[in-house]
Amino acid sequence: MQLTKPDIKLDTPADTVPPAEDMPKPTRSLLRRLWGGTLVVVGYLLSPLCWWNDLVINLPLALGFGYLFSRPWPDALVPMTGVGYWLTNVVGFVLMQQGAVTALQKDGQDSGGQSLRNGLITSTVYTVAIVVLIQFHILEMPDFLNGDLMAILDAWLPDWLMG
Repeated sequence: MQLTKPDIKLDTPADTVPPAEDMPKPTRSLLRRLWGGTLVVVGYLLSPLCWWNDLVINLPLALGFGYLFSRPWPDALVPMTGVGYWLTNVVGFVLMQQGAVTALQKDGQDSGGQSLRNGLITSTVYTVAIVVLIQFHILEMPDFLNGDLMAILDAWLPDWLMG
């Protein structure tokens, strides 16, 4: 019977994954492109460019955002839901911009803060354009947003959320 430790070293997950700088260039490039593509897809799903996402993704996120603020300030549900909806669209544009830059940049290039700034500028210009189009009645507000919004929300949302 042997009481000493054997000289066998088992591979652990930390030993099997090489650091990013030790990875071969094609692997790093592929991972960067996959990450950038993922950011573009998530950004597209959050952005207003995707026509079906509002009901499934953006409005639930916006309502959750508004709900968090309505707990300490009960009158904040509607305005903060609007802010949350706007933020989901802004985050969508920024993620699309950052993902495209990440996927398309050459090895060794740094995207820096310029991409983030460009994404925020794009989102702000889009928001201002939509507000101007609504103010000049080029775009009409949806019927469910006209009238008493709190009564409409009270009819649609569960009591525990409104009360």
